Amino acid sequence: MLHSTRKSAWRRSALLVIAAVLVMTVMAACGNNSNGGSKGHSLEFKGVDGGDVVATYKDGEVTQDEFDKYLDIFAVAQPSYASIIEIPQFQEMILQQYISYKILSARASEDALKTASADVDEQLDQYKQYKESDADLQAQVKEKGISDEDMATFLMLTSAVVAHVNSLVTDEDIEKAFDGMTADYAKTTFRHILVATTQQDQTTGESKELRTDEEALARAKEVKAKLDAGGSWDELAKEYSDDPGSADNGGQYEEQEGKSFVEEFKQALLSQELGKIGDPVQSDYGYHVILVEKRDLQTYDQLSDDDKAEVKNAAAYTYLDDFTNNEMTDMDVNITLPSPSPSEGADGDAEASPSPSDAEATDTPAATDAPVAPSAS
Repeated sequence: MLHSTRKSAWRRSALLVIAAVLVMTVMAACGNNSNGGSKGHSLEFKGVDGGDVVATYKDGEVTQDEFDKYLDIFAVAQPSYASIIEIPQFQEMILQQYISYKILSARASEDALKTASADVDEQLDQYKQYKESDADLQAQVKEKGISDEDMATFLMLTSAVVAHVNSLVTDEDIEKAFDGMTADYAKTTFRHILVATTQQDQTTGESKELRTDEEALARAKEVKAKLDAGGSWDELAKEYSDDPGSADNGGQYEEQEGKSFVEEFKQALLSQELGKIGDPVQSDYGYHVILVEKRDLQTYDQLSDDDKAEVKNAAAYTYLDDFTNNEMTDMDVNITLPSPSPSEGADGDAEASPSPSDAEATDTPAATDAPVAPSAS
């Protein structure tokens, strides 16, 4: 109930969003960089030299056969996009992504490519094991003519990009990233009462209005006044709170990291005066009345290896962001994918199909970030 979803750093880029799951998985393991690797996995698909040129960019081009191969593998790797893979706008988005991967992977040093290739060895072994146990996957790759070498190239492209970007990250970059993530890693013991504006049906997943924004704020102010007057958190949480994870526990959560919660809630946990009940804090869930009882700010050295990797990911993203927003626009990308036939859209209108942005809003993998109860979702 307190936890929501946010776009991961890798999703925010219009050109590098689609392979978020693959990239984030690889990202945690990467740290160095190279041309070659443990098995010398290629950055180019084999046997796809034919077909018309569908895109050109500074110092390179993409043929239809090459893009079809990438698109086929993408469809297998990201089955949640099966319903929109044929939409022209979406294919153009994927092609832009593919071009950006080709450009960035070509910049990777030999050490970076060695690191990437070692990661691909591990990923490819996992893929083969999964394929052996999944008849549907076997049928898919056979139908599309996807070899293990093809899959290795697909994985190598994303892994090389990650390894390259990670190799650019300096200690200063990490320090700067961590300074902006203080609230994520602060460990807080707090009490809160949520006055929700919506309620989700646990069976259907549908949300309905529980009370208006004005009603929720008035109720939150009411419970705060009672708490300020000495009211019992145990009693008032049971009466007022719409957070099922803490209503029966006096609204209390102990030693929680801020990254578990939505932005507004997380920032309140970091900034609110200790031992003082704050004014109601608004989030997408409604209004929160919060009492911060204890707060421990962690240093970078105190973080777990996974958390340190997360900070490095954030630092690395700044390089991707710079490439996407600045350099990519100077790459003279020209896409000439075939125009769709009228039958590809409803009533002869290709625009009748769902847009890539619609798909991204619903299906694109996202990292969690919420503000209510660690046990609620």
